[in-house]
Amino acid sequence: MSRNQRRRSLGALLLTITTAGAAFTAAGCGGAPKGNQAARSADPSIVRVAGTNEDPAIREAADERAAQQAWCEYLEALYHRATGENEAWPSRAECVEARTMASPEMLRRTASCSRAALDRFDGDPFTSAYAAEVSRCGSSALDAVEAKIEEITPYVAAICGRMSRCGEATYDECRGELGNGLRPHLERAVGAMNRRGRAAFEVCLQNISCGDVGSQVVSCLEPIMDGLLWLPG
Repeated sequence: MSRNQRRRSLGALLLTITTAGAAFTAAGCGGAPKGNQAARSADPSIVRVAGTNEDPAIREAADERAAQQAWCEYLEALYHRATGENEAWPSRAECVEARTMASPEMLRRTASCSRAALDRFDGDPFTSAYAAEVSRCGSSALDAVEAKIEEITPYVAAICGRMSRCGEATYDECRGELGNGLRPHLERAVGAMNRRGRAAFEVCLQNISCGDVGSQVVSCLEPIMDGLLWLPG
């Protein structure tokens, strides 16, 4: 493959990923101005456990359960607002038991922001006005939990490794052309995922084939991003 052909292939990949990023934005899951990284540790509602010998996986699981509980409390408040009833929310048990691929921090921030939006919103929450408020919550949460550059390096390596093996670009060309273009989207996506989500994304990337790599990367991302927040069926 000639250098010009490789550059066109890289350009197609970048365009596909960027378009997918715009789709996440439209869904309320991205696109706001970059948040301050310091905010990641400034939120007092975020659980931090230090100076212990506890297994990180156990600690993360407990944090996930607590974050899911916060999300369920928001959904229950939304249910009561919408129905005007004080009876128990029928889906509460199912919600509490649900395990998604969202990072605890992302889930907790989204729940907190959404609940605050509901508390200050008058009237029927199932309107475009309230949807816009909650959309901003998802965007802000993703900005706040952006992954660090070293956290996304394995995913960029997997993508560029595949393009190199397929002859669509050299490894260095791919990293050079796509590093800045892919990074903002991968930082938000990977930062929003917990351990299970990141593992699923990595496995999917390892199985992509030659041809239209960009669409395959998006196909790996979409089900994880779409399923970050549990919602009643």
